[in-house]
Amino acid sequence: MPNDSGEEPSRLSTPDNIARVRQLIRPRFAHDIHDYALHGICKAIDGFHVISVIKTGGGKTTYFAGFMVLLQELDKLPDSHDMKQCLNRRIPRNAVTIIVFPTKGLEEDMEKTFNELGIPSIAINEDTLKAARTRRIDLWVLAVQPHLCCLLLSPEQLSSKPFTTALSNPSFYSRIIALDIDEVHLILSWGAPGFRASFRDIGNVLMRLPRWTTLTGVTATLPAGTDTQKITEILGLKEGSFSFTRRSNHRPELQFIFRTLRHGLQGWTFPDFDWILVGRRKTVFRHLLKILTTLQSACAIVL
Repeated sequence: MPNDSGEEPSRLSTPDNIARVRQLIRPRFAHDIHDYALHGICKAIDGFHVISVIKTGGGKTTYFAGFMVLLQELDKLPDSHDMKQCLNRRIPRNAVTIIVFPTKGLEEDMEKTFNELGIPSIAINEDTLKAARTRRIDLWVLAVQPHLCCLLLSPEQLSSKPFTTALSNPSFYSRIIALDIDEVHLILSWGAPGFRASFRDIGNVLMRLPRWTTLTGVTATLPAGTDTQKITEILGLKEGSFSFTRRSNHRPELQFIFRTLRHGLQGWTFPDFDWILVGRRKTVFRHLLKILTTLQSACAIVL
């Protein structure tokens, strides 16, 4: 979009402007922001969709929080400010970002994190809706209020009737600027038919949002090749419309420990796992899902 001089404005994702963005939003955070996250944030402001593969603990949440904080800080600047002259997309006042999280726990944790950063946010899921009803509060009414900056939802809420009703609110709809996805790789695995098929509909939801809406998806687990191509196709992202970043997800501080079990898993005690409790270590069991599925089937038979 040309400015008053007839020239195309420079974008925020240029090196000089990224440095200025860092200075603008750095006071809002307790720590500095990674260069690659800043680049992704500025690309999103410039109107590009963003897909980033970075390790756990590498600052994935900063893509979301940094984007919203930057919107707030830009909103404080006068229209004549040169940073605003760099914008080449429509930035509505009191812009709203919709973020999709795979679990209720993540939604509610991030709601607290964002609110502590000064980003008015609300998490809507089955549990929060039920808790709000006991206080005679309608979360969907709160969701469309003009002060809200962030709406945290599950994929299933995106296909709900209340969400469709919210989109029919002209004021709310016109303020939507971004649709973000945490753990975007789950679209392929959890989005399988018979489990949580709503993951596969996120791309369709993007098509229902204002044309200036950008999508940002982050994950630590997206293999190169076919899986990456499938994700972009499901989301409806065309070549040239998105910025893709892949960084190493190597975690040298993590250990893979293999131990032979000397006791069966059919009992009620598991002495082979005592070392974990004694060491008080954070541990991931590779076959935990299979074990839980077996137990669930057993419980169903008993009940």
